[in-house]
Amino acid sequence: MKTFYSQILALLTFFAFPIFEYVVLRFFTQYEGNPELWYLPDYGFRLVIRNLPRKKRLFDINYRSFLRKIIPPSEGCSVSTFLDYELNRQEDFFLFPGTDQIVISFRLERDINNEPVFINTDKLGNELSKKSFQDFNELIADYMATIDNMFRFDFKISKRVKLNSSELEQILDTIKNNNTEQQFKITKIQNVG
Repeated sequence: MKTFYSQILALLTFFAFPIFEYVVLRFFTQYEGNPELWYLPDYGFRLVIRNLPRKKRLFDINYRSFLRKIIPPSEGCSVSTFLDYELNRQEDFFLFPGTDQIVISFRLERDINNEPVFINTDKLGNELSKKSFQDFNELIADYMATIDNMFRFDFKISKRVKLNSSELEQILDTIKNNNTEQQFKITKIQNVG
């Protein structure tokens, strides 16, 4: 009977330790790789994977961003249809502590008719493409990364950030009145994994 209990205890320990490691890792990495939206007057907006104040290394980073137009259901189609306009898709090897990964850079402006316009830019604020707010409903950025950790688990984070056009227009009005470096709150962050 003593051997039976020893075997059960060994079996529990064999399975419990990795589970304990995973739970500890999940707790201590819950704030790693969070997205932030920053405005820099010289360059425009930057949606980043924030790692500037953190101490973890991220690797195998994949990200993309796109504008989505939502076509509502109609008589011939009972569900909404999504039309996506891809802005960028990239991979990166590493993100070291003390640096942020820029997922997308953009500017927000008003045209000659005072209509808001989304301008996809490079990191220095140079225009790559332009879309009227009437052409999309939301800006979406997806990213995945693996967090380096002491347990050597392949612990991945996967997030989707959504900014709808009305939020972007409010942000545009904010920087018109206060053109200083500032962070903007992201209201919709979905953890995928």
